[in-house]
Amino acid sequence: MIKSMTGYGSYELNDEICMQHWEIKSVNSKNLKVRFKIPSFLRSVEYIFLREVKKFVSRGNIDIYLGLKILKQDQVPFQINETLLDVLFGFLKRYAKENGEVFVPDYNRVVSIPGLWTESAIDAESELVDRLKNGLEKALLSWNQFREREGHDLVLDLKSRLNKLIDIRDKIEQITKGLVRGKFELLRQRVGEILKGIDIEVEQDRLMQELAIMADRLDVSEELVRLTSHLNAILDLLNSEGYVGRPLDFLCQECFREINTLGNKAQSAEVSSLVVEFKTELERIREQIQNLE
Repeated sequence: MIKSMTGYGSYELNDEICMQHWEIKSVNSKNLKVRFKIPSFLRSVEYIFLREVKKFVSRGNIDIYLGLKILKQDQVPFQINETLLDVLFGFLKRYAKENGEVFVPDYNRVVSIPGLWTESAIDAESELVDRLKNGLEKALLSWNQFREREGHDLVLDLKSRLNKLIDIRDKIEQITKGLVRGKFELLRQRVGEILKGIDIEVEQDRLMQELAIMADRLDVSEELVRLTSHLNAILDLLNSEGYVGRPLDFLCQECFREINTLGNKAQSAEVSSLVVEFKTELERIREQIQNLE
């Protein structure tokens, strides 16, 4: 299913290992940008989480937040620097003894001593990492469902707008059917009027050939054929599955190019008005496409 790059998802689980809360927010981007806001001791296994994210998405600007409270003691990746603690207590005991006092440690104050606590490397195969990976997957599923709903709504809107473009293209085709012949006749009449007052013999075959070349420059049939091909390709993509954002953006650029050329060649006020209408609607389509993955 076609997905939007804009999405939101969350997942929360409390068990005997930990309390975890995942939250995912994303917006559109040309490339994949993932930012994790997770506890620092998990940075060494961030690649595991990133690998899970890439299973769901190819591009987008994604922020992933993890709120975590570890409940199982053997999963806590912190330890006391016992060497520092021994040195500190030893010094304080000697100092107290020298001053005729007895040193009684206040453990509530000890735990706040800078540098006393150190982070230990977390095992990528640990039970905690496995639980967190599963939690992230559930959050990603929630987020992906949001993107699918958004993508479905975007596709419906794009198809409606695409039908407008097809209608405009059909109108242009009807208007321009006799454009070349009409322009040829107009040029022939004007040249004939000019030559009436000039005593010059003109080779009729050569004159007709030049007039035909001039009129043919107004022929927009090739542009219409290519435009039709691009519009059909857009519709095919909107009916397909997977990642369609980049090819759709490319096809929109090609449509802009063809309709611009067509408008310049036709030299018709009626066609120019339709070209402006076409480009306005096409720009709206292009803006919507920027949100598709």
